[in-house]
Amino acid sequence: MFMIASSGRRESLFSGFQWFFFIFCNTVVVPPTLVSAFQLPAAALFTLTQYAFMTTGIACLAQAFFGHRRAIMEGPTGLWWGTILTVTLAEAARGTPIASIASSLAVGIALSAAITIMIGISGLGEWLARLFSPAVMVVFMLLLGAQLTTIFFKGMLGLPFGVVSGTVTVQMTHFVLAAAVALLVIAMIVFLPIRMGRYALLLGTLAGWALYRFCFPAALSLTGDVHWPWFPLGSGGALRPGIILTAILAGVVNISNTYGAIRGTECFYTDAPATRQTWRGSFIVSGLMTLVTVPLSVVPFSPFVSSIGLITQTGDSTRRAFVLGSLCCLLVGIIAPLTRLFCSLPLPVSSAVMLVSYLPLLFSSLTFSQQISLSSRNIYRLALPLFSGIFLMGLSPVYLQDLPLTLRPLLSNGLLVGILLAVAMENLIPWKRIP
Repeated sequence: MFMIASSGRRESLFSGFQWFFFIFCNTVVVPPTLVSAFQLPAAALFTLTQYAFMTTGIACLAQAFFGHRRAIMEGPTGLWWGTILTVTLAEAARGTPIASIASSLAVGIALSAAITIMIGISGLGEWLARLFSPAVMVVFMLLLGAQLTTIFFKGMLGLPFGVVSGTVTVQMTHFVLAAAVALLVIAMIVFLPIRMGRYALLLGTLAGWALYRFCFPAALSLTGDVHWPWFPLGSGGALRPGIILTAILAGVVNISNTYGAIRGTECFYTDAPATRQTWRGSFIVSGLMTLVTVPLSVVPFSPFVSSIGLITQTGDSTRRAFVLGSLCCLLVGIIAPLTRLFCSLPLPVSSAVMLVSYLPLLFSSLTFSQQISLSSRNIYRLALPLFSGIFLMGLSPVYLQDLPLTLRPLLSNGLLVGILLAVAMENLIPWKRIP
């Protein structure tokens, strides 16, 4: 009996550390991209990283105890991350001041947070769930995966995330190592027994970290003094209505993450299915935490759909392991030496691990597609939003110069346009009546 209890605690401990590295890797890749996109000094990275870890740890704990009460990571969401980077890159390329971009995004994020809170308080979440049909979720999963994997490949290749000035060189040696880490993680998931493969992300991160330090011993570590300023991305610039509108729409579309994450984990919580209180609590916590992120310049929050893949790998959906991982993340943010230690994890390695963790979004998309009866006549409900979004993702901001200022930020975001188009087509066209 004692051996069984000891084994259970050991499994929970390993699962807790796996949760920590999952939360950590999803968070640590974000601040360097913001520093690059907003052209900030290197010292700002330390501040943004501390803010990100502290708020993510608090958000995860708040959801576990007061929100949806499930083992689902709450953190800087990919849709918001991609939107912020896309808008910043496109507007900076047109000459919009960085301060104006940052200020406009902050206002839009604050308004979207207020909307999310109202959705939770009013109980509109269940009604809005009808807008995000399986067809919309197919488009959402595919476009989100396409945009995020682009970001992760940039991190593996050492490419900048902001406006490029001068010559850019691909860091091939770093990419080769990062690619090897990604293949190692995939191999462990595919070929090792499930009992060992469930810890592939944890083992791959540690192995890649050690290998990187061995191959590149002179790599820079995170430096900076402990100081917590307000609005580190910038403030005081002229507000741009187009950027604010794009941010509000991103916040509304971002609620699809909540539906995907909670619906996707229903199979793990058959004894406690989602209720109205589950949805209300999740939206209120996400909205409040997003409001907290505004003066800290942290990418806004929502439940992570990719948590489904981690629970599937570990087989542990208990809150105990999740809370342990969340507490570790919070401690890393609060204690500066721990922040410096864990943030010495190189961006190519963390990007490689995250690339692997987001590849299963294809599986999630295909799962939703099985709930649709597709034919040669109704395939346009998926094809038009999907291919339009992919086209806009690859379109250079230069080609949108002549468009009105209110439309440019939106049309430069293929992910957002694709999802909005899918929502419109699903709810305005009676596809079920088409033979």
